[in-house]
Amino acid sequence: MTTCPDIKTAVRLWVKSIDVMSEWILGQYLREYIYHTETIAENAAKIASRCHLDEQKAYVLGLLHDYGKKTNQKISGKSHFMTGYDELTVMGWSDVARINLTHSFPEKDFDYKDYSSYPLADLQRAKALISQLDYDDYDRLIQLCDMFAEATSTVSYQKRLQRIRERYGLKEEQTIVLERKAAENKAYFDAKCGCDIYDLLRIEY
Repeated sequence: MTTCPDIKTAVRLWVKSIDVMSEWILGQYLREYIYHTETIAENAAKIASRCHLDEQKAYVLGLLHDYGKKTNQKISGKSHFMTGYDELTVMGWSDVARINLTHSFPEKDFDYKDYSSYPLADLQRAKALISQLDYDDYDRLIQLCDMFAEATSTVSYQKRLQRIRERYGLKEEQTIVLERKAAENKAYFDAKCGCDIYDLLRIEY
């Protein structure tokens, strides 16, 4: 039994999410969301094709990993990862629902203070859910590709983290876990693909 939609269905869900977002979000942010999700889907598929993963599944997971962002958290009071998880679970797409959750937490035993912009109840629920999971190659793949898409450009995870720190006024130690997990995931897929992922995706260090 498949728990991941085909590409045609995934694109239809993705376009619908863009239509919903366009009702409340500014144009530049919407353009960034479109670039972000399309790029992650394409990069995930490229890596999957080199390391014997399902290329179509990787594309779909990348395209829909931020599905929950269609809803305004300030209005709903609910984080994008829990919105995506719940809505996609109801639709029966459990693999995509899972990715909506796991892509936000490369470290399963995360510290709540590192995610203080999200509702505590959502963080507590997310931690309880992911504590029951063993992260697989698809979880790690989308976590990694998520670290390469910054605004409307594709960059190294090092540059993306630098920009995240600048954008939110964070200290380097506040992103140390993200940096460690990104490095681990990159090394993991470098080995599986037998090449430098940056070369495969044409990313400059």
